[in-house]
Amino acid sequence: MTCSPLRTAVIGCGAIAYEHLPFLARSPSALPVALCDQSPAMMAAAAAAFDLKVNLYANAEEMLLAERPDVVHVLTPPQTHSRLVRAALDTDAHVICEKPMTGSADETAALIEAARNAGKLLVESRNLLFNDSIIDLRARIQAGALGDVRECDILLSLDFLAGPFGDLNLNGPSTGLPGGAVQDFLPHLVYLFQALTGSEAADSVMGEYINRSGNRRAGFDFCDVLVRSGPTRGRLRVAADVEPSAFRIAVRGTLASIETDLYNPYIRLEGPPYVGKTYALGQIRGGFGLVKSGADNLRNKVRQHGTMHGMPRMLEAIYTAIREGNEPPITAREMMATAELTDQIVALGQRP
Repeated sequence: MTCSPLRTAVIGCGAIAYEHLPFLARSPSALPVALCDQSPAMMAAAAAAFDLKVNLYANAEEMLLAERPDVVHVLTPPQTHSRLVRAALDTDAHVICEKPMTGSADETAALIEAARNAGKLLVESRNLLFNDSIIDLRARIQAGALGDVRECDILLSLDFLAGPFGDLNLNGPSTGLPGGAVQDFLPHLVYLFQALTGSEAADSVMGEYINRSGNRRAGFDFCDVLVRSGPTRGRLRVAADVEPSAFRIAVRGTLASIETDLYNPYIRLEGPPYVGKTYALGQIRGGFGLVKSGADNLRNKVRQHGTMHGMPRMLEAIYTAIREGNEPPITAREMMATAELTDQIVALGQRP
């Protein structure tokens, strides 16, 4: 176990870096030493935003050889991850990689094996597992409040075509993925389904994985998939053409059901004791709960406690695992299970 902070470098200074850098700037577990990006302006802006006195590099391999960091955050577009992860492992660094780590389960397996051979941790980001509402849902499920989980519905409705995913004048960030823009978001839905249901492998996957808008840059912009895993059923949807924006999750069990939304969090539990004649009392209680959630959400927006608020918790857990030589909070088995189910879903778009 090491007590000194881990020397850390970041590759990629785009939007997602602004979710990783606050942790690196403040945590006693990390000592930022370098940033790397092809854009000098983006690097300088990121360093200034968090008052980081670090070295700046345009070339990742040069940075890795010069700095020899203990931990590297790979925050670049997915099609670049494999090369950069391998380069970091080759210089004896642990790696935290943004999702999706690769475009296929085979590529993910190869990187996991490379990390195993190097004796280093490789962790794909799953920050939503560390959000308040997901922690709450998992605790209730594990305590048996829902009974045996039978269904899990997850809907991400977001007009991502209005941003860089749909801008025909840009390259990246999803153009290198076989599943297009949807695949950039899909791992979130898959790992949440797996974590909330306890499922890993799927017995069957069916549904639509298509391009509805005709936007050629997006590749695929709509997903509506049914997943069956043993006694558990799941419905995973990504849609760019419905409003309002939402990240809605509903889990139903043999005793009760629970629902939340990661964009505007609330918890709505339906089940005992408010069933039958007392159901109306449950609705009244739920109404008061929604009022409280509305006030909490307003406060959170002022505090900038947004959808990514689980990121510091996840990173702290990973850094603790590295320092203590323990298994990371996101295991290789879990990463492979997500990659394999993602492959099955993306394959729906390749069928004639």
